[in-house]
Amino acid sequence: MRTLRRGWRAARTGTAFAVFGIGALLLVGVVFPLLACGAAGRRRELRAQWVIHQTFRAFVTIMRALGLFRLTWEGRDRLGVPGGRVVVANHPTLIDVVLLIAALPHADCVVKKAAWRNRFLRRIVAAAGYIPNDDGPDVAAACVARVRAGATLLLFPEGTRSPRARLGGFYRGAARIALEAGCDVVPVVIRCQPPTLAKGERWFDVPPRRPHITIEVQPAVSASAGAYGAAAPLAARRLTDDLHHLFEQRLSHAVA
Repeated sequence: MRTLRRGWRAARTGTAFAVFGIGALLLVGVVFPLLACGAAGRRRELRAQWVIHQTFRAFVTIMRALGLFRLTWEGRDRLGVPGGRVVVANHPTLIDVVLLIAALPHADCVVKKAAWRNRFLRRIVAAAGYIPNDDGPDVAAACVARVRAGATLLLFPEGTRSPRARLGGFYRGAARIALEAGCDVVPVVIRCQPPTLAKGERWFDVPPRRPHITIEVQPAVSASAGAYGAAAPLAARRLTDDLHHLFEQRLSHAVA
């Protein structure tokens, strides 16, 4: 009976991913070409981000209706504060970015080079104006410019999905961007029990019971001028250490 239940959950997961693929095809083949007819430049990118936000909201609703997970938000209203800021989150599951963009009507992201090489994905990330991660100084400059212009920048400082059942090390890029832009950093702590869609897992490797995902939005951390009064490299290291410690505390608190 337990094997049958897991098989049924895996089938529903496959259905959700199939729906996601169909939605992506509609965006690329129908919606984005229509958007291109009515706007240009940054205005078109913001429209594309809003469409992606609505699409992800619908996908989250479908996944919850299929019973794939339970979802609890804490402090969600903190994401609605206007003005440029950097939102940083840990990355325990494959769908973290979907859950967060579903809550952010407009969000800029740094996207891995693999997505830009993919002929299909490139059309989506380019339409939304997402920033390619080419490991050069231009990436940080582009991120700082977006935040100074009032954008919300979503980053995962681990750089990839978290190691199973623990937090990975943080790169300093998010801290450097926030310090240079002089903006707030909004930490978002994501928990998933039991783990699912974790690093190294395939979509059909479903857990024995329905996962519960909790997204906890913490109070903003100021990275304004003087907040970490030191030379830029040292300030970035201090802010990164503070953020990593905050995430470790919140995740260990949940386990306790």
